[in-house]
Amino acid sequence: MIDKIIVDADLCIKLGGSNKYRYLYDVLPMISKNIYMHTHAYGEVMMPASAVSQLKDLILEGKVILVNENELDSKFRCIYDAAYNNLTKVMVDPTRPNKNKGEVCSLAYAKATGIPIFATDEKNLQPIINK
Repeated sequence: MIDKIIVDADLCIKLGGSNKYRYLYDVLPMISKNIYMHTHAYGEVMMPASAVSQLKDLILEGKVILVNENELDSKFRCIYDAAYNNLTKVMVDPTRPNKNKGEVCSLAYAKATGIPIFATDEKNLQPIINK
C-alpha cells in the first residue's frame, strides 16, 4: 500500500462512473493510506452522479482529504507557487486557462508537500512534467 497519493478529477470520474459498482469508493482506499485531492480538482467532479456521490462519501468518512495552497505555511507556499508557475507555462493554454488547472494545482501541491504519487488518467503527463 502506498503511503500518500493525490488524485485527479478525471480518475475519480472514471472510477466512479458505474451506478452498479462503487469502484471509486472501494478501490481508492485500498491503494493508499492517505488520499488527498486539491479543491480545484474536486470542483471539476460534477458528473456522473455516481462519481460525485462516491467521492462525497469518501470525503465525509475522512478517506479523502481536500487540500489547497491557502493552508500551506510560507515556506511550502513558496514551493507551491514556483511549481505552479513552472507547470502553468507548459500545461496551460492562455486561451483556455482552466484546461489542466486541476492537474497543475494538484502537481504543485504534491511537489510542495512531498506527495510522491499523482493518480491520474493522463497518460502523456510525465513528459510535460519533465519539461
